Amino acid sequence: MKAITVRGALALTAAALLAASLAGCVADDTGSGNAGGTTDKGELQCGLANGEAASGDPIKVGAIATASGGVDFSSSPKAAAAYFDCVNENGGINGRPIDYSYEDDQFDPTKTAQLAAGFAADSDVVGLVGDATFIGCDVANAEYVKADLYSITGVGVPQSCFSSSNLAPVNAGPRQSAIQLLQWLEETDQADAVFQVGLNTQGNGDWVAAGINEYAEANGINIVGTELSDPAETNWLPLIQKIKDSGATSVIIVDPAPITAAILAAVEQQDARGDIIWTCTASCYDAQFGSQIGSYWEGFVANSELQLVDAAGEDNELWKSVMDAYAADDAPRDTFSQAGFLAAKMFTDALLELDPADISRETVSEAMLGITNYSSDLLCRPWYYGEAAEHNANHSTRTAEITDGVFTKLSECIDSGDPALESILANEESQGLVG
Repeated sequence: MKAITVRGALALTAAALLAASLAGCVADDTGSGNAGGTTDKGELQCGLANGEAASGDPIKVGAIATASGGVDFSSSPKAAAAYFDCVNENGGINGRPIDYSYEDDQFDPTKTAQLAAGFAADSDVVGLVGDATFIGCDVANAEYVKADLYSITGVGVPQSCFSSSNLAPVNAGPRQSAIQLLQWLEETDQADAVFQVGLNTQGNGDWVAAGINEYAEANGINIVGTELSDPAETNWLPLIQKIKDSGATSVIIVDPAPITAAILAAVEQQDARGDIIWTCTASCYDAQFGSQIGSYWEGFVANSELQLVDAAGEDNELWKSVMDAYAADDAPRDTFSQAGFLAAKMFTDALLELDPADISRETVSEAMLGITNYSSDLLCRPWYYGEAAEHNANHSTRTAEITDGVFTKLSECIDSGDPALESILANEESQGLVG
């Protein structure tokens, strides 16, 4: 099977068809699951937390997300927008409100490049926060480099998001998410025969599959099958048969949640779950996912790149309550939403250290690059930006399973054993980016 690039028209068309086909097979549940907050709107500690609306000159901030074309990663900028709304009602950036908006690249890298060039050319845009493009990190980074513009990216997906100088994702990314699922299977003696499933897309599915294979080879784990499917695929019966024939004891699915839900629905129709441990990367870690896939999948395992949605913790509680107060009821409460929220919070904290009369792209870029050792209960380890040709500060994650329809914790933080992180770790040490 020839790999296709996510830039291709096939991926765009397939994703749109996929979204339509899934409408009838996944339950529509817009509740917040186990991700509801408990803090009243008037008590939210956003920014200055002074309860006074900011009224000074606006500070322009943007983002690019894939929100249509069949793939919707807008939960990150939606959460960033909710936090900035809360900040603006609580003093803004020392009196100046944040004027935040995000643009939809429509799953089209040409559109991504155009939007990135527009942000780069607009000198009023001081930074980017909460980006979540499924296909455009490389072309966006090229534009930002020319303009000395930087992004605290909420969600990175393809490899280019993590090998860019001017983008620093808050999330761990699908490769780390998948490898850490494999590590959890290994630690729990459930990695005897592993089958991996992903998308046949260059710089994404192949990159993640290579990471799984590299870790497995280095640690003596038997990968009994690899299936990278065309994004247009809707018939999952051949995949199910391959998994059964392989003798797999565990499966790692590295697909967007709607595709994973379709695969799981086909498995249920065939009653083919068996004794296999079925797992999915963080794309499935959503407060509603358990109710969407149904009781047949009790015990289904997913990786969470940030804190579990029902966990205690100051920032996790703030995220949930900000979403309740400022976001739409149907805005996802998932890992990617947490990432967008945290990107906005880190950005706000950095700007609050600046002279409000001297906020420009230059001063903001310096402040963003200067973020080091940023601790949050949403993270397993401190986050940082730093000057580098690649960024993957988040490489320690948690594992959860569905219990009574909601995700509950299975493991504490697991540090990634990805051999490709060697240069990242060396840069952390040389720059003193984490304490």
